[in-house]
Amino acid sequence: MNSRNRTVGRPCAGCGKIIETGLYCSLCLEKFRERAKVQGRRIEAMKRNDLKKIAGERHETTIMIINSDERNLNITKIVLERGLPDCKILAINNLLNAINTLISHDINLVILDADFNGVDMLSRIRSEEKFQSLPVMMMSGSTQRELVASVFSLGVQDYVTKPCSPQDLVERINKVLNAKDNDEFFDDTRSKTAFRIVLIEDDIFDLRQERDTIQHRFPCELTTAQSAAEGMRHLESHGADLVLVSLDMPFVNGLKFLELLTANNKLKNIPVIIMTDTRDFAILSEIKRSAAAGYIRKPNFSEDDLAIIESKLLRR
Repeated sequence: MNSRNRTVGRPCAGCGKIIETGLYCSLCLEKFRERAKVQGRRIEAMKRNDLKKIAGERHETTIMIINSDERNLNITKIVLERGLPDCKILAINNLLNAINTLISHDINLVILDADFNGVDMLSRIRSEEKFQSLPVMMMSGSTQRELVASVFSLGVQDYVTKPCSPQDLVERINKVLNAKDNDEFFDDTRSKTAFRIVLIEDDIFDLRQERDTIQHRFPCELTTAQSAAEGMRHLESHGADLVLVSLDMPFVNGLKFLELLTANNKLKNIPVIIMTDTRDFAILSEIKRSAAAGYIRKPNFSEDDLAIIESKLLRR
């Protein structure tokens, strides 16, 4: 046979079988194409999963804690990770990293500590136009009126007095996060450097002690009255953010005053806290059943009592 007419084959790259043309035999070529289709479907699935992950991260609630004290920073981070498992918690210990993180991440809430450069950090954050409506909470062990006033003037959604239980902190964070319109709430609190409180107390000695405690603790315009009638006249003319009224006044006591206030369409939405020194269960139960925003023990307000007042002011 003439060698020039002989067909020279080559091994299949897949199975080694001698083939005349191409790299694969027909069987291996079919297998290769099927593997390529499977691999293509896997790649597409991975891409879809990555997109879902990215989309999920974009909707994840992110809370940033800024605290120059490492110990307090770590404790707060642990508390929030346990109490808010669905949130991403970022812990930052200096302002420069905080600003960079704010620029590169979608932050839903910032938590500062006034005892560890929190006020300076808040001032720096608010100096950036893009962060002026960013929701911020401030923590502090101080109750100095000047500090509270300066913090509210810079715009915070809540001021948490330490020591604060983990449960209470988580609840207050949830209230801020669940607010329907943080921007509206921010504008309201930022413009308010002092709350309007009306204190109604017929006992002059109790009145002085209660007045001093309130003025020392809260940035407020405090008006005092020694009768329900006097307090009502002031409210009719000037309104208020909160009323504290003694239960045990003659003629018109605290509960009766509350009834008169709630019957007034102009004043019915003002929260009223009843002050009392009684421990009578029946009377306390009556207060709880009423439209009162709560009750506190007078004239020596405890930290829990002050926290009740604070919570009602911050909801205004």
